Amino acid sequence: MPFHQFSSQIIAPKWRCRLLTYSLVASLSLGCSVAYGQAPVYTAPRDIPSDKGAPRVLGTVTLRQAISLAIEHSPEFQALAWDANGSLARIRQARLWPNPELEYERENFGGTGKFDGSDFAESTLSLAQSLPLGGDIKQRRKIAELDSQLADWDYHAARLQTIAEVTRRFVVALAADRSLELAKQELELAQATKKLTQSRVDAGDASPVELSRVVVPVIKAELALKRAERLSDAAHRSLSLSWGERVVTFTEIAGDLEELSPAPSPEALVQHLGENPNVARWAIEISARITERHLAKAEAIPNLTGRIGLRRDNESGDEALVVGISLPLPLFDRGQVQIQSARAGEASARSRQRAAELRLEGLLSEAYFDLANAYDEAVAIRDRALPAAEDAYQGTQLAFKEGKLPFLDVLDAQRTLFELQESYLQALQAYHLGTANIESLIGRSLADLHNK
Repeated sequence: MPFHQFSSQIIAPKWRCRLLTYSLVASLSLGCSVAYGQAPVYTAPRDIPSDKGAPRVLGTVTLRQAISLAIEHSPEFQALAWDANGSLARIRQARLWPNPELEYERENFGGTGKFDGSDFAESTLSLAQSLPLGGDIKQRRKIAELDSQLADWDYHAARLQTIAEVTRRFVVALAADRSLELAKQELELAQATKKLTQSRVDAGDASPVELSRVVVPVIKAELALKRAERLSDAAHRSLSLSWGERVVTFTEIAGDLEELSPAPSPEALVQHLGENPNVARWAIEISARITERHLAKAEAIPNLTGRIGLRRDNESGDEALVVGISLPLPLFDRGQVQIQSARAGEASARSRQRAAELRLEGLLSEAYFDLANAYDEAVAIRDRALPAAEDAYQGTQLAFKEGKLPFLDVLDAQRTLFELQESYLQALQAYHLGTANIESLIGRSLADLHNK
């Protein structure tokens, strides 16, 4: 299975399950999987990712392990999980009715004449309840539910970005290891050439001048090796930091960069842009703004307040029920400002949705251009240039040993071979980075599109 193939089944978030049990279970040539998938349903993760230090990864690390650790120990995911829990609490709050009011009233006391004292006092104890007539509670609950869905989309988007970022770091680290191997091979070949030249000079078959020429490639190869070692160490540390571990404890990265597949057509990719959370969330955002308008209209309808109580007359000792209602008169504030603001918010959300679609389509076009170029370059170098360069190098080596060619021809063939190997590695890295970028934009695996 190609390096970039990700299982689209894993991303579909089963939000009612525990956050830490999101599975990443497809097998790659890298021994890992990355996933993109469908829209989240309304409900939010209830459990918070661990805030403890990430466990040390010993031995070989796979992309699957790296992604799982990054998601499990990410402070960003901890914050998003708390946000999701908060959105659920707001839903419960939105379902509640206004609290009733307990009222106590005492009159006809502390005055003059017969009202001096409290003999003629009347006491009333009543209970008042506001009754929303416009459907306020229903609309508030719907807005809270939509906000919870937006929190789910935010989590979904952050998860995709984390998967993409960890994948990029993994690819860079894998390429750095491959570059280190090439630097070691280059040094070995340079040293072997120097040894061969020395033997020819000692035998009198070559001029001592040639020996001075082979020293420079050896020095350059030694410097290139040190640079490759530093780049590999930095890439390993960057990968380790993705799950919060400052010290690199793993010893090897399992993966294969040489699995290549042609990209689907741009038209096939564009039609999946709507699955990107940064686009899909705007449908919920628009619904929320529409619901806000409905809420503004509902709140414009006055709430009826009903009262019922018991009144007692101190003079006679008699008691009686008291019933009353009150209804505000919407003469000045009829909710017109809130309604107008909600309409503006709805229009703004629609414009932002279109802007997000255009922005992502532009990013997809750039990523596709890079991916297609990297694929063409990698395939051309692998199938045509490298075999020819290897044959040329072996031929010049043999001719040099037999004294038929000068060292400069060997050096030129060797330099050409090394440059092609580096170009091939860079093309492979660009291909897999481009694949990760495209899959994070369309929200699904390119392998799924290849299989259709």
